[in-house]
Amino acid sequence: MTVLYQNLSAPFDVPESELSHRLAERLRIPRARILEVSVERKSLDSRGGRPPRFVYVLRLELEPEIERALLARKKPPVTLYAPPEPLAPPPLPAPPPVRPVVIGSGPAGLFAAWRLTMAGAEPIILERGPAVKERSLRWTEFLRGGEFNPEANLLFGEGGAGTYSDGKLYSRGKDPRGREVIQILVEAGGAPAEILTDARPHIGSNRLPAVQRKLRERLIERGAEFRFETLATGLRRDGTGEAARVVGVQVRDLTTGETSTIETDTLFLAPGHSARDTYSWLREAGVAMERKPFQIGVRVEHPQEWVNQVQYGRSAGHPELPPADYHWVTDGDGVDVFSFCMCPGGEILPATEQAGLICTNGASRHKRTSPFANSGIVITVEPDRFGAGDDPFAGVDLQMGIERAAATAAGAPFGTPALRITDLIAGRVSTSLPESSYPLPLTPTDFREFLPAFIYDPIRAGLDRLSGRIPGMDADEGLVVGPESRSSSPLRIVRDREAYTSPSLAGLYPLGEGAGYAGGILSAAIDGMRAAEAWLVRVRDRMA
Repeated sequence: MTVLYQNLSAPFDVPESELSHRLAERLRIPRARILEVSVERKSLDSRGGRPPRFVYVLRLELEPEIERALLARKKPPVTLYAPPEPLAPPPLPAPPPVRPVVIGSGPAGLFAAWRLTMAGAEPIILERGPAVKERSLRWTEFLRGGEFNPEANLLFGEGGAGTYSDGKLYSRGKDPRGREVIQILVEAGGAPAEILTDARPHIGSNRLPAVQRKLRERLIERGAEFRFETLATGLRRDGTGEAARVVGVQVRDLTTGETSTIETDTLFLAPGHSARDTYSWLREAGVAMERKPFQIGVRVEHPQEWVNQVQYGRSAGHPELPPADYHWVTDGDGVDVFSFCMCPGGEILPATEQAGLICTNGASRHKRTSPFANSGIVITVEPDRFGAGDDPFAGVDLQMGIERAAATAAGAPFGTPALRITDLIAGRVSTSLPESSYPLPLTPTDFREFLPAFIYDPIRAGLDRLSGRIPGMDADEGLVVGPESRSSSPLRIVRDREAYTSPSLAGLYPLGEGAGYAGGILSAAIDGMRAAEAWLVRVRDRMA
């Protein structure tokens, strides 16, 4: 049998080929009695100013008598390895007579479709933006001074907003589907194999497009159909009240302008958190939505070399160490201020789908070779800050008001406000700005021109406290740009906790970040899989 050894710690520059010798010493057994060693998980620990170390979970094959003896001990920690049980539902007895429709090809929609095709369903996947190759061409052209395309940008197009992000694949949850998602990305999508063992895996914005394309090809082989540049514009429904149900989705072909209706009784809705026009036609269709807390703030940038120095100390610059990241939490006058979506060796990009609005986000390539590191510095805004009443769109209105004011303050199209961190803390406008990864103009701006006081004040106070705690945080090279306003959705499309369906419209399955049920690539993918599984159980029961 196979066993796991937890928490073998080794200096970062120790080759993995030597781990078996260290393990034998810890277990107090001859090296020859260990038949095989492989890395199950590894993480880098550079806390507390100590020299960086890798901490391993190792999978072992041992001689039977050694295994029995080790399992009988209380220490060191050796446990039986239990491979995760398959979670995929069994195939349907036959394809459903009406094809399910998936709106959105981001991680929630993509992995809902993956689950569906594994069971023999043949979904139609609608994506308002182009396929990833064309999307990349249009985005690159825009950054070089070309025309902005509201349907092919950092947010819309094959793969959703995650395609050009850092590609982080970790989540606080322990759902075993997370492991399955990563295996699918490697085995079917060609993602780098190290994400199978890295405790904080990422793919990188330069490799995600190819992964996305390969996953699409596999889905098509299984019977899925992709319709790109096809915008969902409304629902067709039958019945009223509790009897209301989906009978179709209205679409517009963005290349020809033609409109049509796709008949379906099942709609998996995974629009992403920036498809605000989708929220509008959902409201017109009477779909229940509600306010929810969301994160908002700014994005900070420093030289990566400084982050390495802070995190690694004397070991900074060693070729065996990856670009360092961080996770900061502090108090901002009674409000938690924390780092979000930290991108070591990354860049800051404009994340908007509309001219006249500006929002920033971070990304990094697989090798994280940029000389800059950036992170969101955000607070959580509670629904009572959205204003009186219970309008579910109040948070969206708050976002858009901030983004519009920021764009106006920046002046240049898709430019963004910026300050040196030390100037934001002091409440003054910078007279000059340091170098930045942001590819478009930066404008020194008083952030109070676009951030309400209940956001600005704790962010400023939090950065002040961090600068007192972390030497160099507010050095001249430290930059803050803003806003970071799309970290999560400010509304939730209501659904049943177990069935995953909308209580106001049978056959509608809201899922992912845009529906308010996920935060990041991995959690969105898991949410999509779980929603598809819930539907498949119902279909199988009907067919029985």
